Amino acid sequence: MKNLKLALFSLAFSLLMVTSCTNNEPVGENPQQTEESQSISMALDQLRAKFNDSGNVNQSDNPTGNIVLDFCFDFVYPLTLSYNNGATVTVESLDGLIDIMLASTNELYINGIAFPFDVEVFNGDNNSIDIETIENEEEFVELLTSCEFDDFEACDCFEDFNPVCVEITDPNGGSFVVTYPNACYAECDGFTAEDFIEDCQDDYYAGGGFECFELNFPISVVTEDGNTITINSEEELGTALYGVYVFDFVYPFTVTLENETVVTINGPEDIEAILADCYGDYNGGGNDDCLECLDLPEDPVCVQYTTPTGETVIEVYPNACFAECFGFTAEDFVDCEEDNNPANCSEQELAAYLAQCEWNAVTSLNSNNQVLNFVFNSDGTVNASSDGASVSGTWQLASNPVSNEVFMFFVLSEPFGDISSLDWTVVSCSEEFIQLESTNEYLFLERNCE
Repeated sequence: MKNLKLALFSLAFSLLMVTSCTNNEPVGENPQQTEESQSISMALDQLRAKFNDSGNVNQSDNPTGNIVLDFCFDFVYPLTLSYNNGATVTVESLDGLIDIMLASTNELYINGIAFPFDVEVFNGDNNSIDIETIENEEEFVELLTSCEFDDFEACDCFEDFNPVCVEITDPNGGSFVVTYPNACYAECDGFTAEDFIEDCQDDYYAGGGFECFELNFPISVVTEDGNTITINSEEELGTALYGVYVFDFVYPFTVTLENETVVTINGPEDIEAILADCYGDYNGGGNDDCLECLDLPEDPVCVQYTTPTGETVIEVYPNACFAECFGFTAEDFVDCEEDNNPANCSEQELAAYLAQCEWNAVTSLNSNNQVLNFVFNSDGTVNASSDGASVSGTWQLASNPVSNEVFMFFVLSEPFGDISSLDWTVVSCSEEFIQLESTNEYLFLERNCE
């Protein structure tokens, strides 16, 4: 399993369990001499805005969950600072710096720093984290100027969930993967499509919490420097990893699945098994790579796999191209016999599936294979959107008591009127994938619980 890294567990964040010393505590025999610095005041003001009043990182401002990429740089600790009353403090970690920022007041605040000190910065020329030495106030000013805090504009990238990954070299020469919720966030940080790596799905650990299971806290992780951190919540987990490049879990620990089953994780292979079940079929909510399958003849195939709880699941796809696009191979294909064909879900089962999450869709009615988004509400209303257009309407299910066929009906205004004009028959149905047909037209729905 690859080194677990950024964007892990929700892009949510928490405090590293490290220490800081005040002027009333021993800080060593030869503490550095500090100088008054307007730059340290500005830097801490900017960094403080990244955290809420509890010391947890604000998720919306930190899409990668890494301080160097989301803020601009990270201090290399220990760091010697001084207060406006002349007292000095040696800060051993980001946790200690967060404590200082939270405790600062208009009467007592940091206004000095000991030069020289080192910082970690991102080098966009070779996608690496480099260490630079700041020798004096002038160089500190240059660093902050390069950060362009005053010119920063928040990226408006919240709507689309289609994760992309980039590989970064850490200061020790190792590599780790940074996951962005979508290409917009990555491009806002200066990356291009050429920087994206192909196996992003394998490295992604969901934003906003796992889709299909929850960690049972407390858990412990070991960072690359050998420190063991005990963590009591998802918020704490993210902030504990804010300045960490590589970590691993302390095993065993447990997770709770959607069906309330508690599973013990004894090693990386158990994590991979659950993630494969949770995200292995996820394709970023309408990944364009799968759209080419729409042009191929319909020749349904069924695939079979086993969940981490031992349940055997069978799903049907319109053709082998779709199945393979969702990560399956010919070895996973089974006969689509009537007894195990998931197309035969009931009206009640389909209604439950549709109400669980959002659904991305493509349809033959749209000549350019545009990806649509549907939110089916339990009160019979539906919200449909695509490329900035958004309308509200209604949806309804009905079933034939003789053939057991399930039908779906929409009432939507333009630009979704063509969908409303047809009566759709459910020909394939599972929690993840639903296929509707009407005469020679089709509508494919893929679950997106992010």
